[in-house]
Amino acid sequence: MTKSELCEALVKRFTGISKRDMSMVVDALFDSLREALERGEAVGLRGFGRLTVKKRAPLKARNPRTDVAVDVPSRWLIHFKPASSLVEKVNQASR
Repeated sequence: MTKSELCEALVKRFTGISKRDMSMVVDALFDSLREALERGEAVGLRGFGRLTVKKRAPLKARNPRTDVAVDVPSRWLIHFKPASSLVEKVNQASR
C-alpha cells in the first residue's frame, strides 16, 4: 500500500474529509514519526508495533571480488517490532 492508497482508504472511511485534507493529515503523521525517530525517541503504535532507533557498531567487511578488507562506519538503523496482535492477525488472514 502506498501513501496515496492509504489516503484513498481513509477518505472512504471518513467521508467528511477531502482527499487533499487527508493527504495533509497523513503527511503530518509521517513527519511527526520521522521527527521523533530523528530525536532518538521510540514510537509505539498500540496494536501495530514499535519503531526504535539503534546504533550499529562499526565493522570490517570484505569485498568478495577483490578480497580487500573495508571499514564500514557505524550508523543508525530503524528497527520495527510488530505488536503480537498484528502478527496474529497477519498469520490468520487467508491470502
